[in-house]
Amino acid sequence: MKRILVSIIIVLSLSSVYAQKKSFSAPDYKKISKAISKKGSSAYYPVLMERLKANDTTLSPREYHLLYYGYVLQPGYAPEKVKSAQDSLLALMNREVLEESEYNRIIELASSTLNEYPFEISILDPLIYALRMEGKNELAAKLEFRFGRIIETIFNSGNGLTKETAFHVVSISHQKDMLRALGFGFGGQRALVDAKISYLKVAKNDFGIEGMFFDVSAIYRIPLK
Repeated sequence: MKRILVSIIIVLSLSSVYAQKKSFSAPDYKKISKAISKKGSSAYYPVLMERLKANDTTLSPREYHLLYYGYVLQPGYAPEKVKSAQDSLLALMNREVLEESEYNRIIELASSTLNEYPFEISILDPLIYALRMEGKNELAAKLEFRFGRIIETIFNSGNGLTKETAFHVVSISHQKDMLRALGFGFGGQRALVDAKISYLKVAKNDFGIEGMFFDVSAIYRIPLK
């Protein structure tokens, strides 16, 4: 049986959160760049990243907004390079039975990859699962906090229901991650609506929502505003 990752699936109640959601925090990259470039400031990007990698659970939603969207402004931003690590982890997690040494291998591989790609939910998920299986619950809880803040940051950027209110993501895989977080199944179709907007069809659901829109301009290097 293929192993299903269930450690930190976050399902948001659409009927309540959408009713309460009246404003969005879409990224303003000019303001973000200014905020994270000021040396000596608490928002200086290297300072924020150091706190993130130390699994600081006092990082605020605003600081996660700067971290997540400021990531695309960093020289090392290369979202296309993470796939090989994702595939390696998936191959391990899909085994019918995992030995203890393989949990340790997942932790080793995922931790190393996460250090380079700190916002990859597809890396966080198996890492947290393996940590829980190994009884390393304190670290798992801190990474679950990061997982939740990333989802929250994306969710606050829009509502995904129109091109104008698309969710802003910095990784291709975050599109399906958001569907899962919202309790939707992927409908099997994904298309670029235009140069910067991606549309994912969702499986039949009780809300009558046919698909979700994602702003992928950062991923495809569209000039950021």
